[in-house]
Amino acid sequence: MGDAIAVKEEKEGNMSDRMMELAEVLGVMKLFPSKKRVVKILNDVSGIVKPSRMTLLLGPPGAGKTTLLKALAGEQDKALRVTGKVTYCGHEMSEFIPQRTSAYVSQHDLHHSEMTVRETLYFARRFLGVGTRYDLLAELLRREKDARIKPIPEIDAFMKATTMVGQESSLLTDYVLKVCFLNFLASNV
Repeated sequence: MGDAIAVKEEKEGNMSDRMMELAEVLGVMKLFPSKKRVVKILNDVSGIVKPSRMTLLLGPPGAGKTTLLKALAGEQDKALRVTGKVTYCGHEMSEFIPQRTSAYVSQHDLHHSEMTVRETLYFARRFLGVGTRYDLLAELLRREKDARIKPIPEIDAFMKATTMVGQESSLLTDYVLKVCFLNFLASNV
């Protein structure tokens, strides 16, 4: 006959905890069917997000908006099995560090109420990393020279200014404030 497992209830409410533990043990021993199943979260998704543009992503709850944004920011759950590929400017995510070029801020992100808008953006910008910006600029300049591309002087000056030590985040923070029309709120807490 089959094996019997007896569990004696010691306190009120402990039975459900013990049943959960038992189900977990049986699942590990492959004696209990697993509740894991394959769920397609994003299927055949493609698109282009143009630089320096604010982009709105709409969809019903559970459509995969957060999953898509986290995938693009390189912040998807490591336990999540991904098939297919995620590319950023034609490069696969394994070819660079996505956290240095993009960020995902949860709608439940904590805000330090003592910081101004400018300080909050500066703080967030520092977490993206500024250590390799000089190397990236040097590579960009080399590729432009190889391709015989003459950079626009204003953009070239801005790119060089953002690589200077001590200026990298403040210039970018000021730029984000201006582009998002938040410059008049910059000193507000």
